[in-house]
Amino acid sequence: MIGRRRLNSRDVRELVFESIGLIDDAQMKLQLPICLNLAATRSILNRGTFQAAPLRKEREGKYHTLYGDFAPPATITLDDELPFCDSPLDLPEVPHTMTYYTSVHEVIHADDYAGGDHIIKATKEHMLDDHKDKLDVSMEIIRERSDDDCIRTDEELAGLWAIQYADLLTHYRSYVVLRHHRFPRLDFIWNFMQNDIFPPSLLTKIEREKGTRYIFEMIIDRVGEYCLIDALMETINIGEKSADIYTV
Repeated sequence: MIGRRRLNSRDVRELVFESIGLIDDAQMKLQLPICLNLAATRSILNRGTFQAAPLRKEREGKYHTLYGDFAPPATITLDDELPFCDSPLDLPEVPHTMTYYTSVHEVIHADDYAGGDHIIKATKEHMLDDHKDKLDVSMEIIRERSDDDCIRTDEELAGLWAIQYADLLTHYRSYVVLRHHRFPRLDFIWNFMQNDIFPPSLLTKIEREKGTRYIFEMIIDRVGEYCLIDALMETINIGEKSADIYTV
């Protein structure tokens, strides 16, 4: 464990390369396509920049904080106060796991970037091609409820949702890696990530019904055929089926 001290840049570099090893081991033993460009990612990060610095917090939930950042092509920053992220609790296993979770999360972002951000690009096209009606309805709601014109077109909204979907997949893959390595308090942390509009638990709900391999084969491998809307619809269908089972 890092212990109760602020992270420094050397810690971040060590955590990043430990994370690459954790991902590689999980990917090989589970036979899942967690990171498709890991050799290239390792090579790029060998020449990377690693920083420990205070990061802006987004207090939407107890552990809804921005603890890490990846800036292309090869800069990874971790919040230097990660070892204290359990405050005011005293659960040292929480910052230990959160630190590795964040590091793995940023390495996966780096890996996606090394692959040309294919998930984001293909998902955006899928939403524009297959969910134009839902984008139109959402844009009407945005125009009615907000004076902010930062989202002006269907294409901009599809781009935003594609980024959110890619981050959803990054959270899920990070969770799978740390679960494989039996990191303590992982579910405790995961359960505190449910306040997002599109919480990462969308994918674990589907996983419980259809299995881990389904998530990778039917969602991650089918890039450009699946998005946030599809994930929401699938979890709703699962919920309806569960309700039917208990209906007398």
